[in-house]
Amino acid sequence: MEGSDDSSVGGDHTTLNRATYDRIAEQYAQHQNQPRPPSEDLFTSFEGSFFDKIPTDGVIADLGCGPAFDGARFAARGFRVIGLDLSAGMLSLAAERLPGRVIQGDLRTLPLVSGQLDAIWNVASLLHVGEHDTMAVLGEFRRVLRTGGTLALITALGDGDRFEKVPYAQDEQRWFVYRSEDRLLDQVTNSGFQIELREQIQGNRLWSTILASVT
Repeated sequence: MEGSDDSSVGGDHTTLNRATYDRIAEQYAQHQNQPRPPSEDLFTSFEGSFFDKIPTDGVIADLGCGPAFDGARFAARGFRVIGLDLSAGMLSLAAERLPGRVIQGDLRTLPLVSGQLDAIWNVASLLHVGEHDTMAVLGEFRRVLRTGGTLALITALGDGDRFEKVPYAQDEQRWFVYRSEDRLLDQVTNSGFQIELREQIQGNRLWSTILASVT
């Protein structure tokens, strides 16, 4: 889960999302940690392509890490991993898997040194960033990556933004932002990235997967 400060401009409801994720962190982790058949593991191939781009001891930031299931898996492979999320509830769980390596932060103003990362893993957290903030977020991704660094970006395609009920947490809802793939690809390129791989994958949403490098 990711966020920025709440604002009435552009329908940004991230403060509400952050509070929701604080409340449902345990339920979210339980839901995400359920065993799934290989046919439902949508991003295995994409993840493999991501690993192929990173030095064996490279530094990866899992931005919008949630409970850090992905980050912990990357760390087990020998990568140096930083987990970042806006939700304190999520970070309390992430700290169990990445002790001493989690940071609370906003994707628009990352609390990271310029050029310090070999790679960014950003999966299903741009979903909670207003369209008007997209270029600011991508600019921050570009800033903190070294020259030649790798961005793995997965977000949902569609139209507009809306609140949706949380299926595993009664009376809770989250704000989602859906994007045009053509516009997103232009934004990634205009932020200083070269797109190396892109694909649409149908799951519970239509996902855009983008692998890009810093130009």
